[in-house]
Amino acid sequence: MNIRLTILLVFVLVIFGALALYFRPWDRPEPSNDPPWAWRIDDDAIVHIEVMHQGQPGDSLECSDERFSITGEMQSIAYDKDLGRGKWFIVEGEERTQVYQDRWAGTPLLLSGPKVNRVLGETIENPAQYGLEPPESVIIITEETGLSHEFRLGNKTPDEEYNYLSVSGTTQLFTVPEVWARVVNCLVVSPPFVPPPLELGYFYDVDFRDIEELEITHKGTTVTYSPNPQERTWYATVDGESTPIVQPDWWPQQFQWYGQPGKPGGPDTFGGWHVDEDGTDDPAYGLTPPETTVRVKTAEKTFEFYIGGEHIEVDREGQPILDEAGNTQVLVRYAGLPDDPIVYVINAVRGERTICLVTQPPVSRPYDCP
Repeated sequence: MNIRLTILLVFVLVIFGALALYFRPWDRPEPSNDPPWAWRIDDDAIVHIEVMHQGQPGDSLECSDERFSITGEMQSIAYDKDLGRGKWFIVEGEERTQVYQDRWAGTPLLLSGPKVNRVLGETIENPAQYGLEPPESVIIITEETGLSHEFRLGNKTPDEEYNYLSVSGTTQLFTVPEVWARVVNCLVVSPPFVPPPLELGYFYDVDFRDIEELEITHKGTTVTYSPNPQERTWYATVDGESTPIVQPDWWPQQFQWYGQPGKPGGPDTFGGWHVDEDGTDDPAYGLTPPETTVRVKTAEKTFEFYIGGEHIEVDREGQPILDEAGNTQVLVRYAGLPDDPIVYVINAVRGERTICLVTQPPVSRPYDCP
């Protein structure tokens, strides 16, 4: 073979080998099947958010365990970030109110860009068909540089699992998860205001020294407690037989609560001072019929309230929260009042002590309850 031709072939092979090593096509990542982003913004760069929501009349929106009716009227709200302190504020005209961080946390990250479920088309032939003309919601996001982004939310898809979405400046039609759209719409329907201070109160308020009789019925068994002023002690009546209580010195401390049975029973009580506006007929609460009925009689009036089932604490996924021993945690019991549809709560320990006065009345042994 001609020596020059040999040298030329070797040179060509070297060139191809070098190119192959440089580009290394075998090291290229496989094409990603992850859904695309509708947009991407650095969440730390977001300084202003404006949300407008109209929705469809007659629809409802669930926000923070509360359901809101949609009237079809346009509502709007704005949020501003204080760059100096990094805190977010709700803006209503001239009023600025700091957001409730427990509900706001993660919102800028949520708005930094959703992953779309599908790209339905490169152009939107009939925006009104998808609830985009006019849109049900308009969200405007402004970055620290002054650059603004606008997107529009439309109807739910026929299976109600997604919402239609379009981004200003593009012609594409997307779908995004319904839960993402719902959280965005809740920013205007139910802004994350700091909740008001817990309203402490009582089912009724009497001086415990005026109580002439305490009657407790639990699961069909009734025990009545009444004082004997001459003997300066209290008697428990069980099945028609009255017996003085044992060690009556503890009674005044335990008994005071029945003059002022508290709702809710503590600053961290589940649901605040009530948990349901119209739920006493729900069997889940154990109030219809009540598991326990408490009647307190004075010379002027008889008061009555009910104790229902236990509320088991759960996490955000709805799973029971267990203690170190693996037991479910119960902080409150449901409670109710006569002719009142509201479901209240009382401290679980108070509930157990009340039930214990029926199941273990302190007539043969000292009071031994929680």
